[in-house]
Amino acid sequence: MPSEYGPREEHNIYGAEIAEELLTKLNYPKDRTEKVKNCVLNHRGSKDRPRNTIEEQCVADADVIAHFDCIPTLFCLAYNELKLSMSEGREFVKKKLERDYSKLSEHTRELLKDRYENIMKVLFIK
Repeated sequence: MPSEYGPREEHNIYGAEIAEELLTKLNYPKDRTEKVKNCVLNHRGSKDRPRNTIEEQCVADADVIAHFDCIPTLFCLAYNELKLSMSEGREFVKKKLERDYSKLSEHTRELLKDRYENIMKVLFIK
């Protein structure tokens, strides 16, 4: 689903452009603007972009944590936007959460382990 800025699949790209535009208007230092842009560009787990700084990893981990906090939006994506069947949508959300969890930094993965396991037990009971 496209936003007013572009397709969801490229939100990291136009997000970095928006960040640069805003920070430039605020006279934010160029070197720090580049760091912010890299955090936005490299936060997407599905793009397998390298995370070269602790800040980039932190933003990527925060993005995953947001998915765990907004699970209904993942189901909305599956059913309303992607038009998946009930079983396909359920599997889509399950796989998305599994992928997200696997791409967390080791430290954050350990911190969220119990939460992740509880989510998976409650939502995907067989």
